[in-house]
Amino acid sequence: MTLRSQNEHEKIPCALAPSAKPTPARLKWLLLLTLWLAYGFAINSGNLNAFALQHAGVEAYVERHTLYLEGSSHQRLQVQPVVDAFLYEGHIYPAKQPGQFMAGAVAYFPLHALGLSYARDYLLTAALVTFLTASLATAAGALAVYGVAREFLPAGSKLFWPLLCALSYGLGTTAFAYSGIAWHDSLATGYLAVAFYLLVRLSRGDERGRSMAARAAAAGGLLGLTITTSMLPSFMAAVVALYFFSLRRRELLIWFVLGGLVGLAPLLVYNAVCFGNPVLLPNVAGNYSDTYFRPSWGNFLSKLEFYARMLTLYAPVFWAGLAGLLLLPSRLRREQATLLVMLFALAAYILNIEANGTCQYGPRYLLPAMPFACVGLTGFGLLRGAGIRKVLAASVSACALVSFLINLVGAMHGAMLCDFPHSALGMYLSEMWNGGMRSYPLARWLALPLCLCVALLAHSLATRKPPADSSLV
Repeated sequence: MTLRSQNEHEKIPCALAPSAKPTPARLKWLLLLTLWLAYGFAINSGNLNAFALQHAGVEAYVERHTLYLEGSSHQRLQVQPVVDAFLYEGHIYPAKQPGQFMAGAVAYFPLHALGLSYARDYLLTAALVTFLTASLATAAGALAVYGVAREFLPAGSKLFWPLLCALSYGLGTTAFAYSGIAWHDSLATGYLAVAFYLLVRLSRGDERGRSMAARAAAAGGLLGLTITTSMLPSFMAAVVALYFFSLRRRELLIWFVLGGLVGLAPLLVYNAVCFGNPVLLPNVAGNYSDTYFRPSWGNFLSKLEFYARMLTLYAPVFWAGLAGLLLLPSRLRREQATLLVMLFALAAYILNIEANGTCQYGPRYLLPAMPFACVGLTGFGLLRGAGIRKVLAASVSACALVSFLINLVGAMHGAMLCDFPHSALGMYLSEMWNGGMRSYPLARWLALPLCLCVALLAHSLATRKPPADSSLV
């Protein structure tokens, strides 16, 4: 090898260049299944009972074919127009985007056809609907984080940083604590993460024809579904759309726009049918003014302190990811700017509204930021010097482990925490130790498949041939 070629080899190549050794599909599937099954295992009665509103809409869609909530024969699903539901022209509607109920209806329809129902076995049915919606979307989002990290890192890099990014998001943030709830923000975050991954792949330009058009249409559709499901990450979705426009792929514009319209169509139809105006959103129709953008210096400072404290207590790995984002090299400047602007857009909204998420385990309104902050961990893997990378790898891994333990407790015990203690960890552990354990409707069915997937994933990683340049950690 000549001196020139050796120096070129030591340089960090463009992260968006085609990878010499793509990750085997088997490993990706095992990662997805392992996380999905882990989420299903942790689905518990505490969350299922506390977040019954999410299932009231699903039951209404499938069993009574109505878009309003009243009429259920099951006491737990009889919703009153208070807090998260409101009365509008004689009917009770949820103060939520309809996407979560539509996704739940897709899952519940075949279950109901097979004889399951909320009335006969609420916990099992609600657990299955959750497992097939929010849990799956969160696992898909974690896989997308893995994929983006692989695109950011040089060809031939080890899988350490991509796996750490994916596992930090999937198990070390509040995404884990909310993966067992059929929650609109969990679904929307998964859609948004996958859409961003598809566009990062699109930016490589190593594919042509139908596959590129399908990728653009799918990304647009997922961005539309993100807004249909939750307004919280809507500004982030707009930033991702701007990222697509920055790629200047004019031949794909029509597919991207068509996909976006398809994803938005359910929301527009729902608004028109329920409220008589396709752009009249549920929180506006219900006059939930605490979610309206209303800048106030005092509110801004109090919210800033609140979210900084909550992140430190419940997802400390977020700070590591944010620091890593700032270290991304110039080759990734467009992606770095997109990620930072997405985080800024979310912060600009949640720091300037009155609401703070009310009952929650960790900063619920920051849930859409978690996958994109965790992608930033790749910044440490792109630093020069094997020694510093190893030190940072150990430090970030320890931080991720602490975050995992915190959110494991939240996932197992429930997210309906209303008194906002300095940290719920000690209180939750005390309750669990004193016999206050929840029931886990799917645990006995998923325990063996989960153990099998963990073993297969570990085996695949252990037997995978290391890259030629072992210094690329």
